[in-house]
Amino acid sequence: MENINRRQFVVNSSMAVGGLIGASAIAFGVMPAKFAYTSDIKFVESSCASGKKKILVAYESYCGTTSEVAQSIANVFCKQGAKVDVRHIENVKTVSSYDAVVIGSAVKSSSWYPNAIEFIKVNQVQLKQIPVVYFLTCLALYFDTDEAKNVAKSYFNPVLKAVPEIKPKEMQAFGGVLDYSKLNMVYKMVMKSKMKKKGVPEGDFRDFNKIESWAENTAWPLLTTV
Repeated sequence: MENINRRQFVVNSSMAVGGLIGASAIAFGVMPAKFAYTSDIKFVESSCASGKKKILVAYESYCGTTSEVAQSIANVFCKQGAKVDVRHIENVKTVSSYDAVVIGSAVKSSSWYPNAIEFIKVNQVQLKQIPVVYFLTCLALYFDTDEAKNVAKSYFNPVLKAVPEIKPKEMQAFGGVLDYSKLNMVYKMVMKSKMKKKGVPEGDFRDFNKIESWAENTAWPLLTTV
């Protein structure tokens, strides 16, 4: 009986230590973010073809919710008569065939995801020649205050600094989603503690009416006016 208890103690201790190491690794950026999420994440991709203007809406989204914002934006462009492709950034091989590009990302560590910034760097030669618009989704906008809006806007600074040659015609931040069911056990613990301190509850804080209005009244004119 003593041996069994000792063995179980060792197993339990190892699991506890492993969990703490995993949480610390994620929190300090040592562990790649993709390992923090569950395996059932879905990324939206679509195409519509009706007009001459061809627009790419590319996004980086690790929980899939930013992809739904990208699709909402694309739906507006499609109704305006454009040919629109919605693509996860990792599936975009070139932007050379597009007349305009919208690029968006979820936020990690007060910035676009590194993949999204790298996408701008890699394609900057082509992007300098066409209209470009940036957007992001973040939980800072759970709070409807000027301070929160300024914080959200600051999340664009890393990409602007990394690729200053690209001058986006517009940059817009939207509310994000906090869904613990999309996180693995360890990262869920980290996020719950972090969000509790910030006062952000679990929920969907995207305003699709606002997103669509912005796409129609702001982004569309900027992307299609020569």
